Parts: sequence; structure tokens; C-alpha cells
Amino acid sequence: MKLLVGSLAMIAAVSSLHAGGFGGPPPFTNGSPLISGVDGSYQANAHASNTTGVIRFSYTNNNQTSSLAGNSYVIFSEGLTFSGPVVANITINRITGILNRNTAQGFINTALTGFFNAKIDTGSSTYAFQGKGFMQAYIQDDTALPSIVFLNFFSKDLKIKGVRNSQTSL
Repeated sequence: MKLLVGSLAMIAAVSSLHAGGFGGPPPFTNGSPLISGVDGSYQANAHASNTTGVIRFSYTNNNQTSSLAGNSYVIFSEGLTFSGPVVANITINRITGILNRNTAQGFINTALTGFFNAKIDTGSSTYAFQGKGFMQAYIQDDTALPSIVFLNFFSKDLKIKGVRNSQTSL
């Protein structure tokens, strides 16, 4: 009898380990290991010395969506807030992204540009990724008017860590 109960428990445990049987709310209950490859909403944290931020982007039908709300970053660095659009490219196991410049920042005449590269854990139920990036903050030099010249304000090496937090895009 003990052998029968033990065998049934083992069969039940093994049968629940099939692909997609991770349990919990989506994305953990469907699509893992990932079938679609890239579709969904992604979010990453960016960290550096005296710097933290959030990077978001989304994919539908294997292409980045055009929604600004779903493809943006907000980075707080050296007491300043930077935000702008994100362009991201996802391949089989890599994500490459660009933090586009947006001059409408909280501190007048400042701008930020940057990029990141991350490796995706394709065996992860959340499509987890981590990597490195770089950001460059600029300040506009008004002494050069009428031309616009941006001077290097500061730069940071970033650490990026994120997940696909849903299988639908914003």
C-alpha cells in the first residue's frame, strides 16, 4: 500500500512538471518554455552609483509596439530625473535597447541618451534577462547660440535586470 501511494504521488508530481505547468497567475501558467519567443510587456531595473531607473518596452507579433506608454524609461541620477522613449530589439536570447534623447527634462537644458545589452534566460518562465548598459547625460551650452551644443554632464555604466511581466503588450 505504501508503494502504491508513493508511486501515485510521484506520478502526480512528474505530470505537473510539463511545459507550461508552472502554476500561479500568467505568465507562469502559459507559454513557458516560451512558444512565441518575444511577445509581451517587459520591464527592467537600471542601477548605477547614485542612479536608479525603470525601462519598459512591449512586443506584439514579434515587433515592438508603437505605444509610448509601453516603450519608455525613467531614470533618476545625480538628483535629476530623465525620461524618454525606448527602442528595443529582441533576438532569440538577447535584448538590445536604446534610450532615446528627450530634452524635456525636469532640469532645464539637460538630455540623456544610452543603450543596454542583455542576455535572456530562455528557460525561465518569466523570460528573465540581465546585462549592462551605458547612459550619457548632457547639458545644453547656451553660449554657442544660435547653434545648439550639448556638453558632457556625466556618464554612468548601468546594470540591467528585468523580466517579461506579461504575455500581452500595453
